[in-house]
Amino acid sequence: MNRLLYVLSLVSSLFSLSCSDDYRIKGTSNLSHIDGKTITLMTSVDNEWQMVDSCEVLHGKFQMKGEADSNIIATLFIDGHPLMPIIIEPGKMEVLINNLTFKVEGTPLNDSLYQFIARKYRLDMQAMEVDRMESQMILDGYPQSKIEAHLDSAYQTLGAAMETLVRDFIGSNFDNVLSLCGFSMLCNGLPYPTITPLMQAVIDEAPREFLEQPMISNYLQTARENMVHGVADAQ
Repeated sequence: MNRLLYVLSLVSSLFSLSCSDDYRIKGTSNLSHIDGKTITLMTSVDNEWQMVDSCEVLHGKFQMKGEADSNIIATLFIDGHPLMPIIIEPGKMEVLINNLTFKVEGTPLNDSLYQFIARKYRLDMQAMEVDRMESQMILDGYPQSKIEAHLDSAYQTLGAAMETLVRDFIGSNFDNVLSLCGFSMLCNGLPYPTITPLMQAVIDEAPREFLEQPMISNYLQTARENMVHGVADAQ
């Protein structure tokens, strides 16, 4: 009897291990305009989007599940438009979509990613506040020299904080996919591939394994070709 219980216990343990690589996504939204629409989970492979899963938003709820053999950077789409990043990893993920917040939590990499996004957002908001401050100082009649000195100091402080945030995030995640996610955010918004001072700082600290990732090596090659051929000057 004890032997039978042992075998059953072992089988149960093996079954639990086999299921441990599953991911489950449970989403909620209060945005009425996405109700009834299809949310698609997609990942980029060789610069082409491939669908991982999809489901319909019903009464502000949606769910997906599947296997997660490895951690993958993915994106949630609604009607073909990118909505938010998500890391496919084993575990249960809670996705929150509302007027104020797009967030994924519940698994280690997603928690880390969205904590980083939240801190970056706060710095972005502070930069916008500095822009508004300039307009207010002009209206208040401050001399241009004082305005420029104040703004230069504020922007330098914010720039240093942003650089530290990004370098720390990428540098502390060189051993997982979040480093690629962070580098992608540096590339977003640039009109063409180029190497900014912040990117160069990241590259200087990066291990060879990171630099040899296809996404990174292809970007850096294109950026260096642009610099050699003077693309930046032609833009």
